[in-house]
Amino acid sequence: MRTRKRIYRKFSYRECDAFAAFLRRQSSKGWHFKEWKMGLVFERGDKKDVVYDVQTFPEGSENNYRPAADEEYADFCEAAGWEFVDGQKRFCIFRKRDKTAVPIVTAEEKFQNVWMAERKQWLQKSLSYALIAGLCLCQYILWPVSAMSLYNNMILFIICIAVIRLLWCAADGAWLLQWRRRQEKKLAYGLTITYDRAGTQKHILVSLREGLCMGILFLLTLQAGYDGIALWFLVFAILCVGADALASYLRPDKETAWIMQFAALGISLVMVLGLTATVFFGKISDGRRPELENPPLIQKDYKEIQGTEHVKECFSQKSLFGEMFCAQIEYTPEDGVSDGELLKLPAEETEPQDTQQAETQMLEETNGLRYEIYRSSYPWIIDKTWNIETKGRKMEDCTAQWDAVYAGFWASCCYYVKYENAVWVITTGERLSEQQTLILREKLEKSK
Repeated sequence: MRTRKRIYRKFSYRECDAFAAFLRRQSSKGWHFKEWKMGLVFERGDKKDVVYDVQTFPEGSENNYRPAADEEYADFCEAAGWEFVDGQKRFCIFRKRDKTAVPIVTAEEKFQNVWMAERKQWLQKSLSYALIAGLCLCQYILWPVSAMSLYNNMILFIICIAVIRLLWCAADGAWLLQWRRRQEKKLAYGLTITYDRAGTQKHILVSLREGLCMGILFLLTLQAGYDGIALWFLVFAILCVGADALASYLRPDKETAWIMQFAALGISLVMVLGLTATVFFGKISDGRRPELENPPLIQKDYKEIQGTEHVKECFSQKSLFGEMFCAQIEYTPEDGVSDGELLKLPAEETEPQDTQQAETQMLEETNGLRYEIYRSSYPWIIDKTWNIETKGRKMEDCTAQWDAVYAGFWASCCYYVKYENAVWVITTGERLSEQQTLILREKLEKSK
């Protein structure tokens, strides 16, 4: 027969009375609360009606795994007839040891303690979610890094999660303020306040909605073909859960809490390095579609070229706003030097004056072909894609050549073409003739 058991259950500060009632019910069954270590630990004993009191200690911290109450406060409660058992974060758990024990705090003091603990917890979450949502929205709307992010459901969902989390925080804040007003009215009329409901911040609800969002994000990552990134997200989640479980088991005090912070920093660093290695040295997407193995356009379609082509990149992706297709073809000339190697010339042989000159020079030194095709039924998405791709480009007008809304030739190597429902970015490395342009248009239009 086991003598110890562990229950994984969480309570919010507004549920401190419900928490105490839960511990009392366990004691009436013969399970008495022992400590807080990777959950609530109980020891088997005689069935007794043990009265517990769960208080909030505003001076504690959300990252504190040791009892929040200091020795002086514990001694004060001991003198009042209450035995301090254990605590975590801002919770302090007491066991009644004297039938004549007086309340640890007054009704007004308990309300203020719970309110302060709830407010601090809400502010901490709200500020972090506001920062994440603000950064995501700025990167997506104000300073987008790439137009491809507009055509990726995974990125769009990450932004939605950040915004939804912020809205959840706003709803939690409104609920908290409403709860505060109701309790203040009860105090004013001399009524008893019962702390047994957490509203929208009930832990089970928070866990369900967070888990749902993370699950959908993980599935979208797999559906988009980003197997490597999905794997690192999974590893990161496992490491975070493991680190939290380890901290809950070891229960570091304030003096050694820096170790856990250093561990959290290390986990984040591993995540960043792993994603970077996956992006730059591995395959982001292992799930290429069969129809994309043969690009709709290669250089041999519109001109004679010596050498063997190699499909370096060929993929498509869709989002709620549209779809995009990208292909890059490199050629290995007869002398065996590939275009990729031509792009890796020593820095001392070419000393460009600025980034644009360096980009132009590299494109002119290769016989490769790269094109990105963006399509959307939303005019504002087309306009935004165009603005992102052509920002800072001084182009030569060639609209008539492409029969487009606007077309420009940049740096003697790249065409930017805008239609009513599409944007083409074609890096040819050379100027095209009218006949070559017709071939490109016919090939790319058939790729729809």
